Formats: sequence, C-alpha cells, structure tokens
Amino acid sequence: MSEHHLPLGEPADEAQWRALVNKALKGAPWDRLVSRTADGLEIRPLYREADITTATDVAGFPGAAPFVRGAASGAWLIRQAFDHPDPTQTNRDILADLQGGVGAIELMVDPEGACGVAITTAGDLDAALADVILEAAPVSLDAGSHALAAAELLVTKLRGVAPPGTAFNLDPIGALMRTDALASDNVQAAAVFAARVRTHLPHATALRVDARPVHEAGGSEAQEIALALASGIFYMRALATAGLAPDDAAPTLQVTVSVGTDVLVEAAKLRALRLCWARVMEAFGVSADKRAAHIRVVSSRRMMTRYDAWTNILRVTTAAFAAAIGGADEITTLPFTDALGVATPFARRVARNTQHVLMEEAHLAHVRDPAGGAWFVESLTRDLAQAAWAKMQAIEAQGGIITSLQSGALQREVAETRATRAKRFATRRETITGVTDFPLLDGKAPDVDRPRPRRLTPSHEISAGEDASSPLNPIRWAEPFEALRDRVEAINPLPAVFFANLGAVSEFGPRANFARNLFAVGGVSAIGAEAAYVSGNALLAAYKESGAKTAVICGPDARYSEDMPAVAEALRDAGCAHIILAGEPRGTDLIQQFIWNGCDAVEALHSLHAALGVR
Repeated sequence: MSEHHLPLGEPADEAQWRALVNKALKGAPWDRLVSRTADGLEIRPLYREADITTATDVAGFPGAAPFVRGAASGAWLIRQAFDHPDPTQTNRDILADLQGGVGAIELMVDPEGACGVAITTAGDLDAALADVILEAAPVSLDAGSHALAAAELLVTKLRGVAPPGTAFNLDPIGALMRTDALASDNVQAAAVFAARVRTHLPHATALRVDARPVHEAGGSEAQEIALALASGIFYMRALATAGLAPDDAAPTLQVTVSVGTDVLVEAAKLRALRLCWARVMEAFGVSADKRAAHIRVVSSRRMMTRYDAWTNILRVTTAAFAAAIGGADEITTLPFTDALGVATPFARRVARNTQHVLMEEAHLAHVRDPAGGAWFVESLTRDLAQAAWAKMQAIEAQGGIITSLQSGALQREVAETRATRAKRFATRRETITGVTDFPLLDGKAPDVDRPRPRRLTPSHEISAGEDASSPLNPIRWAEPFEALRDRVEAINPLPAVFFANLGAVSEFGPRANFARNLFAVGGVSAIGAEAAYVSGNALLAAYKESGAKTAVICGPDARYSEDMPAVAEALRDAGCAHIILAGEPRGTDLIQQFIWNGCDAVEALHSLHAALGVR
C-alpha cells in the first residue's frame, strides 16, 4: 500500500487526510486552501457531517416550514422578459416565445421606450398582449417609477381574472434604490393597491421585494438577503396600515433576486433567504403555511460582457442551474446579448431553451432540493442566514430600510464590497473568460435587434466625494476592461507590442503567454510572442523590422540577471520608447514598466495605452 493513499475499505480519517494535504502543501499554510465569500464567510476544503448538525434540525422538508428546501415540486415557472420599445414587435416576440415554451411574461415598461416597451395607454397594452391567453400565460410588470400607472392598466386588462403568477410589482423601495427618489404617498398608494388586489385578484402578487439593486451594484449575498428582509418588513408594516391582516399581507409579496455563476453559493443564498423570510413572517404572526417566500430569480446582469458575448451563454446557463437547484419558483434567463442591446429571436430562443434543457433533459424539475444534505451547502446556508440576519438587524437599528438608504449607510456598505471585489478582478485573482482571460481580439459580436446606448456607470472604486445617499447604480464587472478595449476599437491595425524573448521557448513561454494575454485584455496585439532568437543581434533585427516603439522582455529570472540589461539597452538605442519587463519590479533604470501575475491589470493597461499613444 502506498503511503500516499488512505487505506481502502476503511473509514476515512480526517487526521490522515490532513496529513496528506499538509505533505502536498510542502510547508505552505493551511489557509491557502480556505477561500472566502464576499461577506468574509469561510469556504473550507473539506466539510463533514458534523458541520450540518444544527442545520438539519431546522431544514424541514420540501414544501414545509421553514421552507429552506423550497417547494414540494422541483418544477419552476419559465418567465421571460420583453423590452422591445415597439408594443407591436413586443407582441410578436411574446407570441413566438410562448409557442417556444415560455410559461409567463414580464413586460419591461418604459413610457419613453428607452429601456423597455413604450406603454402609456390601454391601447399600447392591448397591442403588446394581443392574442395572449392571459389565464394561461400570467403577466408581470417591471415599470419602475411608472409602476402604479402600468398596474392600473393591467388591472383593467385582466377584467377580474388573474391566474397565479400574475404580478403587478409595485416597489417604492426599489425606485428609491435606483433613482434616489421616494414620495410617501407612493408607499401609501402601493399598499392601498395591494389591499385591493388581495380582495379582487387573490392569486396575484402586488408588491415586489427586489434585492437586485444590491446585487447589480456589486453587493454581497448577505447584503442582498438583508435588503430583502428589511424591505419585506417595511412592506408588511405598510400593508398592516392599509388594513391587511398578516395572512393576507404575506401572499401579496414576491421576492426577486439576481443569481450569478457561483453555483453552490447562489443555491445557499436562495435557501438562506427562504429560511430568514419564514422567520420574519413568523414574527409578524403569519400562519405557518403562508410563510414561504415566492422567489423569482433573474440571471445576473453584472456578470454579462459585451466582448466575446458568446461566453454569456455559459454564464446564463450556470446561473439558471444555480437557481434551479436553489429552489427558485420562477426563473428568467436574460439573452446572452443583453449587455449589447435588444435581443434577436435567436438570442431569445437560446435563453428560453436553456431552461428547457435544464428542466427536461437534465431533469432538474424532477428533483426536490437537489443540493439538500450536501454538507457544504447546508453549512453555508446556515452561515449566510446568520450573517444576513445580523445585517438586517443593523438596518432596523438604523430606523429601517428607508432611513438606511436615505442616510447612505447601505450604499456605503455595498460600495466597500464592490471596491474589494473589483480589485480582485483588476488583479485577476478572479477572472472573466473572454475579457480578462483568453480575450479574442478579432472576435465578431453577435447581432442584436438594436444596440443599447452605452451609459457611463459609476467607478467601481469608492469616491471620496461620493454622495452618501446616491442611488445603487448597476455595474458590470467587465466594464473597466471593456472601456480599455473600446479605446482601440477603431484603430486599424491594432496597436502592438514587440516581444523580446530571452532563451528557449520553454524558458520565456510562461511569461510571454502571460504578457500576450494581458495586452489582449486592453486590445493590444503581440508581435513575435512565440519567437525564439539565436542571438541578441537576431532579436534586435526582428525588433527593427517590426516598426514597434514598445517592447516587452520575457524570460526566466536567470536570463534577466545575465542578458536583460544588455537587451534593454540595445532596444533603447534602437528607438524603443517604452520597455516593459514581464516580472516583478527590480532595480533598473532601463525599464519603464513592470507586469507580473497579481499586478493591477487596469492600471498596467492604462500605462501601456499612454505609451502607445492610445487616447
């Protein structure tokens, strides 16, 4: 028996396992194997049954309180969003998607048609929903500050019949988070409307608890859950003021969250949200069978990219998988071209078929709580619930969600989380395929129906002069890198860097590959990244022939000690204005810039662009 393996057929012993791991680490600290979530929660390399002893006591069964494990059925409702400005074209899109298997509709309403369907009158709504059987395809709205007007139009359209899944989605708190504007009568009007809906359309939900603004602004999982809980508390109190008993108030609320690509973390987030939501409803005196959160998941927008947008198909698929195993009641998968513009029929077909494949071919709809019992997921569910509950209590101690937003306390916390994670992307400790890793300089963008206007978004960093009560503006993690690519988009040929490689391919290859990938992130091409030179004269001749004014020296540390000074001096004498060394900074006046694994890629590429004359 090898000393490197545990005995077969014998119970696994954690001490033996750790001994083998420590041997493999070769003296490196154990913490090297421990990662952390955005909230600082530990993700350990090994979980055991003992890690979920307390969690199993409160998990319950699928469909039963405290609803950690989701619904009694593993199936979910496929709800797709429609945002074409023209109501007539929106109708064509809706009918095509319904025929393709979509089960529910969400109208993104914008009276001006800039970010949604231009619906201002009953006639516009009729045009958008023409030939739609509303009893079979429930409609929900996303109308922002125009929510009440749009909701009244839909109430009239429904004529007293609203199937389960109909959602008016009034959300004054969401409007405050997105626009920094809140009128007290908006809250009162929303609560009165919800009371009316509960009486006349009991299967519909009226108010939306929307955690997406925190997620899309760069917040953490616990911050999202805490925002949802605090918003739910606020709405339950408003509904009580409007005359609704707790058992009537709770079913009027729908919770909407964004989900990204970290599958098990996102699944635990949904489970923790349901656990905490049930506790909040219990505190309000809601009956046990009405404490479940009805959760709609929308695939994350902050994970989407404009460059190499085809990789968004994988991101959206992974997010939908996370939502499904996390027990979402409804899932909306955004088209892979969402960051580029209004989707084509092809992009919408890919979005809806993603869910059909997961539901019917992967059979996720046939399994209840598939992640349940997994020691890591159960442990993280508990940890997230505890962290979110503490954050919710802090919001309540500040005076509630409205006070927290108006004072800027929540925005500051989200901004700090955003800046920390943005730094991880900048240093490429976290990567974005197609943008920060393996960028395609000659990739063709997919078609869109019409391009979405590019907007200026706030910096990922915290600004010292930032207004404390500013809105939670959405970001995308890829934006700083896309901005660099945008600078060179119209330059033909692309700006390029000459690769002054030292030694054999096996010696310079790792650093040359690193440098080529880094430069491509900023839209800069490589000249001779794989070329090996038999002598310094051959290298210098190739540089002069390239016509480049910028060069990067790539090689092993031993070559740097022996050959780098002479090569750098020769490049300078040959007219090279900017010399880069692939490696950590070292004392020399011959090098203008250093790049290394872990350096700030955004800063490095800004410096490179300046050297190349890219404005």
